[in-house]
Amino acid sequence: MNNKRLTIIGATGFLSVPITWQLVKNGVEVRVIARNPQKAKQVLPSSVDILAGDVADEDSLKSALAGTDTLYIHLNTETTEMDLPFYTEREGVQNIVNAAKSNGVKHIMQIVGIESLRDDFFLNGTLETEGIRKVGMESIKSSGIPYTFFHCSFFADSIVRFVQDDIAFLFGELPYQVYFTNSYQLAGHIRLAIENQVAYNNQYAIQGREGLTFEQAAQRFFAGYDPKVSVQKVPINTINDLGLPAGEAAFLKHIWEICEGFKERFISENTYRDLGEPIVDLNEFASSRRQNS
Repeated sequence: MNNKRLTIIGATGFLSVPITWQLVKNGVEVRVIARNPQKAKQVLPSSVDILAGDVADEDSLKSALAGTDTLYIHLNTETTEMDLPFYTEREGVQNIVNAAKSNGVKHIMQIVGIESLRDDFFLNGTLETEGIRKVGMESIKSSGIPYTFFHCSFFADSIVRFVQDDIAFLFGELPYQVYFTNSYQLAGHIRLAIENQVAYNNQYAIQGREGLTFEQAAQRFFAGYDPKVSVQKVPINTINDLGLPAGEAAFLKHIWEICEGFKERFISENTYRDLGEPIVDLNEFASSRRQNS
């Protein structure tokens, strides 16, 4: 039997790299379209076919997408500036859709936030970038190409981004439970959505099985990933002391302010039914990430 085949745009990011590795491990034949093929070769499996393409250049996408049946888009907008002329998740996605239509792509999948599905989970509002992403999503919906959106909860993988000197910092008051997902879980759902007509024109919440506070999740994650890392809660304004550029610091503060009011509920029954249940829990995932680091 031939392997499932998938083309990925946006495969070299923090979360998309382990997703791509896991897809390959799960037997998916992956092609990647990257603005910087040399960078992609350094971080992705050697079996991945890497082609040059830029979401700002529609013609380059038309060439790179030739022969693609199933496309997965993994892009992210991290800025507090809302008046830029180009965003990868808006104009970039529109370019991708045009190129996909000209190549007869049969299915487009995209990662998006869970706020695009259930904004009632967010007591402190959501990121302004949601409006940018929604324009891109509408481009996909109106293209006539079957689509699947993965509305993801907070990724356990991201906890490692807040470690400094063996301390994992959590910013602000974080009282509510979150159904943390992870890159391995999303890779499993993506694989089962390939050539699966049940997933066509569908939107899925991507959540783990168990609700945990940020502190509980971080402690459990580092017990398996790196036991010498301790977890410490600090005020959000501590971000000002990290030495980050002003725009990056403002964006990070806004994320944690939103997390303070993120009161999630489990809504992934349809996801588990159509695209399978997670194959690892948080402890197993952390141990696997440690082994693969």
